Amino acid sequence: MGSESGGRSYNLTEIFAIKFVLADVVIVAALLLAGPLWALGITALFVVSTFLIWYLTRRDERADADRAAERNAVGAESESETTASASDPVTRLQERYADGELSEAEFEAKLDRLIESNERADAAGLETSDLELELERSN
Repeated sequence: MGSESGGRSYNLTEIFAIKFVLADVVIVAALLLAGPLWALGITALFVVSTFLIWYLTRRDERADADRAAERNAVGAESESETTASASDPVTRLQERYADGELSEAEFEAKLDRLIESNERADAAGLETSDLELELERSN
């Protein structure tokens, strides 16, 4: 993660280096102008802010990784749905009709047979996702 400034992206190491250089200047100025207790307090604030920046940066990186993993999972899900729909008997029947392998009468007869077989399977309590068209097996 880097902050954008004038079109330049700073990595985490550069941010910490800039922060420590500025912190040294401020701490030396506080030591000279306000005394050792103020310099010690400012040093403690810089240390705490450094750990806070480190923690927030790591948290953002983990969130980015989680979002990327989620996008990959969604992509794999949609790919498996496409594969599943391609193996669906109705889809295959429609593709055969669209390719001209079946006439309209053959398509409607096979579709009616598929619907009837699914209704019989549902009535018998069987899972219909694995069933094939009877006529497709014979072809």
